[in-house]
Amino acid sequence: MKRYFYILILFLFFFACKNNNQSIRTPINHTKSRVDMQSVEMNRNLNKREEVYIKQMIKKDSLHQYINSGHGFWYYYIKKNPASKKYPQTHDWVTLNYELRDLSNNIIYSSKEIGEKKYHVDHENYFRGFHEAVKLLKEGEEALFIFPSNAAYGYHGDENRIGQNIPLQMHLKIIKIEKENKN
Repeated sequence: MKRYFYILILFLFFFACKNNNQSIRTPINHTKSRVDMQSVEMNRNLNKREEVYIKQMIKKDSLHQYINSGHGFWYYYIKKNPASKKYPQTHDWVTLNYELRDLSNNIIYSSKEIGEKKYHVDHENYFRGFHEAVKLLKEGEEALFIFPSNAAYGYHGDENRIGQNIPLQMHLKIIKIEKENKN
């Protein structure tokens, strides 16, 4: 009896799943438009030109030892704090001060103008490079970061003083790191 029951179940399963009305589905191919491809190529060329320029700039600066961040930008320490072991983590609160300049060293936003800020790590609307740079410094450390435009404000700029595709320098100082209070 059990054998007939299993055969019946298998038979029902086989015919219930079979549907002769459906045709084979093929993947939808989206071809990129010529405009999209031109835009991608323009961005690649811009990124290459900026990277070459920044690397030349770094090479000319024999006074500092630049570090490749691994996030598409470079930096060097102005002040290190070997005593501290604490790096900012997502959700921490960081008291900091920073200044933004273009690559010709013209001040865009001064540290005096910006003032001391309390930054909630990875929860505020800053450019991509800023988020990553903050997490590279420990309490009491200062560094100068050089961002290509794609790690800075990119194509849109900041809609104020920073235009389209502008590489930036940022002098960043981490004053204090506090863990998020869960209460």
